[in-house]
Amino acid sequence: MNEQNIISKYVPNFITLLSLSSGFTSIRFSLNSEWELAIYLILLATIFDFFDGWFARKLKSGSNFGAELDSLSDFVSFGVAPSFLIFMWSTHSLGSLGWGSTLFFVICSALRLARFTADIYITNKPIDNNEYFVGLPSPAAAGLILLPLFIYFEFNLNFLKNEYLNLLITVIIGFMMISKIPTISLKKIKVSQKYKNWIFLIFVIVSVALISKIWLTLVIVSGFYLLSIGYTVLKSR
Repeated sequence: MNEQNIISKYVPNFITLLSLSSGFTSIRFSLNSEWELAIYLILLATIFDFFDGWFARKLKSGSNFGAELDSLSDFVSFGVAPSFLIFMWSTHSLGSLGWGSTLFFVICSALRLARFTADIYITNKPIDNNEYFVGLPSPAAAGLILLPLFIYFEFNLNFLKNEYLNLLITVIIGFMMISKIPTISLKKIKVSQKYKNWIFLIFVIVSVALISKIWLTLVIVSGFYLLSIGYTVLKSR
């Protein structure tokens, strides 16, 4: 029994390391201009990031060490990797200005994750407190900064590669990460038992759509998420 407890304690941390490895490897493919593979690895990091928290809650093995490790993983996978991908794909032609926007996004990601850690140690809030969804979460920020790429791959619209457009998007999403705007938290959504089958059906449909039409599906999901931000902002007022 003790051995099982020890194993269950480290399972979430192992999954977090898989997320970190996926995000960091994405940088390698960005350097080789293999954009789609770079995005796939960031998406894989997102999946691992979801399951490390899920396993931590199910196994009741959450810890401050795990929270710290998760923050470092998020910084690399959803802060450094996507902004570097955008730099290599588009904004590198602006030279120092393009690099400055990339650096700004990375700094905002670090500040957001530092705020998360400070809330744990300074205010003694629980790790999974719903209030952490203030500002744009790092995985969501990574998805939104890559939205021009999703649209570009699906519709082949060359203007989306414009360096000034992507610089502006990078800066705006960076600001949203460190802002106080409320963003939707799945933990706050209470699903009635009679709707569980419908939720499962929606999950299956989205999964199939991601396999068959990944870029279009990501565009639609990102669009709904942007609408949800507008809804939460209006509701909070």
